Formats: sequence, C-alpha cells, structure tokens
Amino acid sequence: MALTIRKIETTKPGAKEISLSDGQGLELRISPKGRKGWRLRYTRPNGKRNMMSLGSYPEVSLAEAREKRTDARRLLNKGIDPVEQRKQEKRERRLATENTFKALAREWHETMAKRWKASSKRAPQSWSALESHIFPYVGDLAIDSIKPLEWLEVLRRVEEAGKFEQRRKLHSFCRDIYRFAIITGRANYNPLTDLGAALEKQKHRHFPHLAQDELPELVGAIRSYDKSPLVKAGLELLLMTAVRPGELRMARWEEIDFEAAVWKIPADRMKMGRAHQVPLPTQALEVLKKLHGMTGSYGLLFPGRNDPAKPISDAAFGMALKRMGFEGRHVPHGTRHVVATGLKEMGYPREWIEAQLSHKLPGLEGVYTHAEHMAPEQRPAMMQAWATRLAGLTEAGTHDS
Repeated sequence: MALTIRKIETTKPGAKEISLSDGQGLELRISPKGRKGWRLRYTRPNGKRNMMSLGSYPEVSLAEAREKRTDARRLLNKGIDPVEQRKQEKRERRLATENTFKALAREWHETMAKRWKASSKRAPQSWSALESHIFPYVGDLAIDSIKPLEWLEVLRRVEEAGKFEQRRKLHSFCRDIYRFAIITGRANYNPLTDLGAALEKQKHRHFPHLAQDELPELVGAIRSYDKSPLVKAGLELLLMTAVRPGELRMARWEEIDFEAAVWKIPADRMKMGRAHQVPLPTQALEVLKKLHGMTGSYGLLFPGRNDPAKPISDAAFGMALKRMGFEGRHVPHGTRHVVATGLKEMGYPREWIEAQLSHKLPGLEGVYTHAEHMAPEQRPAMMQAWATRLAGLTEAGTHDS
C-alpha cells in the first residue's frame, strides 16, 4: 500500500526502528529518536541485493523520494547500478573541482619552470599572461568542460586588442596545458588543437630597416660612433652576424669559441628554443677581441653600467641609431632584414640564410630539415664574404680600392 503524508506524520517512533513501505523497494525508516530517512531496496545488475539512501525526511519529500526511485529504476533497466552511478558522479564533481584549468595550468607551469633556467623570463612572463588573459574567463572551469567556442572567444579578446604575438603564445601555452592534462589522465581531448583555423592570421610587422643602397651610410655611421665603445661593438656584431638584439645583449664569454670562430648560443636563450651556432668572420673576431679587453673579466659581453651582472639596457642599441639620425628609418632588429636581403642579392641559398637567422623553414621542410649548414664552405664562408663586403663599403656606396 502506497504511503501518504498523513501516515508519515502520524507514525510515532518506537522502541525499535520502524519501516514504512511505499512499494517498489522504497521505504521510510523511522529511528527510535525520531529521525526519518528514505531507503531504496533493489537488486543489482549482478543479481545481488543492495540498499541505497535517498535522503532524510522532510528535506526530501515523499514526491521527491518517488522521483529518485523512478530515476534509480531507469538506471537499473539500463544495467547500471545506481549506487555505482552516484559514486561516479561524486568522483566527477570532485575532479571537476580539483581539475580546473588554473589548477592544471599551475602543475604544467611548475613542471616547465624546472626546464627553464632561473635567469629566463619565460616562467614569470608566461604565468602573468595566463593570469591576465585566460584565468579570469576559464580558470575556475573544469578543464574537460571548456568548449572550443569558449576558447575561441577568450583568444579573440586578445586578438581584438591587436596583440597577435601575445595571442599566439597564449594559444601555445593553453594547448600544451591540455597535452599535459591528457598525459596525466585529467582530460580526454584538446579543444585547442585545431582552433588556429578559426583565428585571424597574424599580420607580420616588418621592423624599420634600410635599403641596400643605404647600407654604406649605416656602416659609416657605426664606424664613427664615439659615444660608447660597447654599443659600437654591438652594432658592428649585429651587422656581421644577423643575430637578434636580445641574443647579443645576453651573450656570455663562455659561448664564444675564438679558436673555432663560432658563437654557440644555448637553446634557452633562443626564440625557437633550439641551440644556435653563429659563424664568426675574421672581422667579427677582431671586434670581439677588442671587446674582451673591456669586458672579458665579466660573464657578459655587454654588462650593464650600474650592475655588471645584468646586461646592457635593451634600449642602448636603438638609442645609438637614433643619435646617428636613423630614427624611424632603422632599428636594431631591422638589421636582420638588411643582412638577409644582402645575402640573397649575393646569390646565397635560402636554406643557408634562414639557418643564419635561426628561422624554421616552412611546412614539412621545416619539420624534417634541421641542417645547420656549418661546413666551412657554407655559412662560415657566406658570413665571411658578407663581413668582407661590409669592410669595403664607404658612405658613397662604392668599395674601397
């Protein structure tokens, strides 16, 4: 016989536990102290008898208890044990709380920070970028619950602010966080893998740089620069090696091999994360020997004026070019474009030039080709020819005889 609210309310506690049946396994247990709780008796899919709690009365009403009984029986009809299902749901809720995107990002970051050197800015910069652009929107969400459309909206916010390079880095960080989560069993798929197709392509910005017919003017201005011998040496080396200004500022004497005429830049200081060899022509070696006489007792080639343990200011080279009259026309990073164009006009292979610039070749060629082209007749000969050309340039645009 089905239970009624009146029956529940008028039944008084007894010396022993009282059980009021509502049929189909649902019953209300009343303890000697008057506590009332719903129980459901059922047969598991494996044939064994079991019982589960459905909550206390009156917090769970008679109607709600019947709904829970119906839900449990639906699961049993599908061969699912409702108690095991409840445990699974509880486990998923716990994991959803523990496995938020921010929590997984923290684990990933701690792992990566051990690989990045303590002197590298990558650890603080990457975390700061995530805190500014990612965590406010999806940081507290379970990592497996964030949909591709949500990620698209998050990254487009950065895109709409015109921060394309920042968006590229964030996309890469978040994609790697998902890979970490999948490997450690906290995520099932990576919604950022194919998201690039829906994002706006980055507009490549060329740094201001001089044309080839203006190169003699630059060479002449650097030769006559007398404000700082360190800055002058740096500008000469940029023009003879085509390295990035940051790579030059952070260069250490232990990386320079005078005997082999090569500068070996470690992977942690390279934009692409790969160690890079820079052939040093005789003219560059002469500059480095003079520089060694000034800063050889320090670890850095270009130590800072106030703190020699830190490199020269990142504005030093640019300010010197402004003083020379190149403001708006040429910047330190633009030197790479000048060198690349000059080498191309001299007829050298694209692969050698791209290797000198530490660029990855596009498409499959970049995936399978890792040649450094450091045979004596390849990049070393190319950069020697380039340095010799620079040495022969005059401001008039002719070669010294």
